[in-house]
Amino acid sequence: MFTFDSEEVTFDSEYWRFDIAGIFDCVEPGALVEQEVDKVATQYREATKFLSLIRAFLGETEAAARAACLVPQYFDLDSAGGDQLTTIGRWLGFQRCHCVCEAPKVFGFKSGPFASSDRVGGFCEPGSTWAGCPPLGAGDICITDDEVFRGFVKARRYQVLGLYDIASLQAAARHLWGEAATVISSRVGRVTLAPGRALSDFETMLVPVAFRVLPIAPGIKGYIHYGTGPIFGFGEGWGGFCESAEFICPADPHTYTCV
Repeated sequence: MFTFDSEEVTFDSEYWRFDIAGIFDCVEPGALVEQEVDKVATQYREATKFLSLIRAFLGETEAAARAACLVPQYFDLDSAGGDQLTTIGRWLGFQRCHCVCEAPKVFGFKSGPFASSDRVGGFCEPGSTWAGCPPLGAGDICITDDEVFRGFVKARRYQVLGLYDIASLQAAARHLWGEAATVISSRVGRVTLAPGRALSDFETMLVPVAFRVLPIAPGIKGYIHYGTGPIFGFGEGWGGFCESAEFICPADPHTYTCV
């Protein structure tokens, strides 16, 4: 039995048992050998040399089966790392490196909330431009951090399974940006998501890649709202006139093109 995105997972076979939470319980040494020896015809039960030969050959097969039994635990999405996690991503059609639309540095000074930003260029840094009008160019970005990559792979699962409902989209977004992420607007032909927090420079550069793994149905255009405050509106869950609320400002994530 396999239940998606839960811990109700069991798998039984004569070689291994896969139990809850990805814990593998391989057979005890000698169990498979004796299981097969028990099938030897009665007239050969006294043939000790023959039985020893059978046990020797079967022992090699059992050793291989026990070694193979341990392999799947290294490909658990919740705990895999390095090459194993990269392999899981490949199984789902998602690589570590991607071509994205990259904006040049914006002219300014590294202070306040931008003190550690690598997207701000000062007087002597070539290639910087004014905010609001930077030309976009193609660039490459690689996700080397396992935890960041894991979030993208988890979001990709919903897309692979064709789970295009709002609940699945929001769950996938939270794998990328955390529990504050939400779908803030959906209408015919478009949907807008908000991370719910300020993104780092690297996370901002990864936004196009994020929209490549989010389960947004074909034909629906995805947008992102970078604001972190409450959204202006009326009713429960919305920010009113006196709550420093902000209007939804959908931005094109430039998922595949730079125009």
